[in-house]
Amino acid sequence: MDYDRIIESLSENDKRVLLSSKERTSIDNISNKVPLDLDTVRASARKLFSLGLINIENETTVNYRLTEVGKRYFKDGLPEYRVLKLLSSKKEIYYSDLGALGLDKNEINVAVGILKKEGVVKTSGNKIILSGDESKIELRSSLLARIDKGGDINGDLVSEFTKRGIIAVSENTKEFLYATPEGLELIKSDKFSAKLVDKLTPDIIENWKGLSFRRYDVNSNIPTPLIGRRNIVKEFISIVKENLISMGFKEMKSNFTESIFWNFDVMMFRQDHPDREILDTFYVKDAKAKLEKQLIKKIKETYENGFKDNDFDLSLGYRSEFDVSSSDNVILRAHTTATTFRYIHNLISKNKDRPAKYFSVSKVFRNETNDPTHLPEFYQIEGIVYDDNLNLRDLIGYFYEFYGKLGIKQIRVKPTYNPYTEPSLEIQGFNEKLKRWVEIGNSGVFRPETLISFGIKRRVIAWGFALERALALRLNLEDIRQLYNPYTDLNFLRGVKTASILD
Repeated sequence: MDYDRIIESLSENDKRVLLSSKERTSIDNISNKVPLDLDTVRASARKLFSLGLINIENETTVNYRLTEVGKRYFKDGLPEYRVLKLLSSKKEIYYSDLGALGLDKNEINVAVGILKKEGVVKTSGNKIILSGDESKIELRSSLLARIDKGGDINGDLVSEFTKRGIIAVSENTKEFLYATPEGLELIKSDKFSAKLVDKLTPDIIENWKGLSFRRYDVNSNIPTPLIGRRNIVKEFISIVKENLISMGFKEMKSNFTESIFWNFDVMMFRQDHPDREILDTFYVKDAKAKLEKQLIKKIKETYENGFKDNDFDLSLGYRSEFDVSSSDNVILRAHTTATTFRYIHNLISKNKDRPAKYFSVSKVFRNETNDPTHLPEFYQIEGIVYDDNLNLRDLIGYFYEFYGKLGIKQIRVKPTYNPYTEPSLEIQGFNEKLKRWVEIGNSGVFRPETLISFGIKRRVIAWGFALERALALRLNLEDIRQLYNPYTDLNFLRGVKTASILD
């Protein structure tokens, strides 16, 4: 190693940082000790690391704290614990008995859902019946005390408590520096302590004789900067849109936020459906949407009593009360099917004699844990077709034409359940890296109950495709998180040719 040449390339700040790194030390400590601001220390550290003079290590600590909701539960008890406490003395209670606990509807639904999941209770109609071991629920309450004192908790509960807004999780990453053997050797050099001028001033220019200057190699090869490119996800979106337009579809536009009414109610989601809970959906605090009273009335009637129509079979509805109190609550939309129903209401219902084909490619939000096939924020490819005599063969035909245009050949369908379509199909694609079939979309024929309130009697077929999962299939990725930071290999994405998505 040419120590003399390296020393001449170091600024005074670089030398000070290297001297402070003779023993393993955090960047924060170096910043306070030298002193230099953190950005200057980091810039010198990156340079010294590139020269092989120091090593950089990251240490991440995870911190948990109770939110305001968590503090209230710590004081009053978790909802599931309070429900269980009421139930323990009676062995069975009615849902109406839970009103005495002072919990809101979401808290009650979550509490009963957890008790059922843990096998502590079972439900029968409006009854809640004690049926299992209570110790798991008591353990949950004791864990709140541990968090309050700064302790650690079970990983599964971290995810659940975070989704419920009981705890807040923060990560603190610290960078530590320590000199390599080469760095320590460099420090011992006589020239290391020599004062080198690295900034020119008018006075130095006039009186330069006798001064030593920091070396600048004007003949060195300057690396060619990496050329920027459009994000590969955005490129894929453009390709998807072009394909759908070529298939005769028109694009729908919409907002990221949506009301409970348009996201769930119009699609006949049961009002106790788990997707409505805060464990699965992001609610916008203190926000309300304006709704059409007449349309709410129609949806409520269909939900409660179904309908009788000469063109449709009899529907009995859910035979339970439709609660309008939460319909105007605002959420980050869980699917773009809400946009579809807005277009059904605003356009298709006013032009019933005209066939229609619409699509959208936009973001949706779900309270998911990051993993190789799930993201809390992702793109959904929505599509609907309105026409006479549509059936599953038409629906499947659109799948094969669309995915075929993207070069995805290995797809299959299987029956599934959706609250608002019947029959319903799940679309799967084969992931070569994972060596298994993964879900890439959901679809079906809209149930008459979802259309009757808009005066629609023709069939509507629809689908929602997962854009990132489809792109992962084309790029042969095993983890969709590789498309987004901090998992992204930028060199890989820069090297992806647009043509390769279609080859």
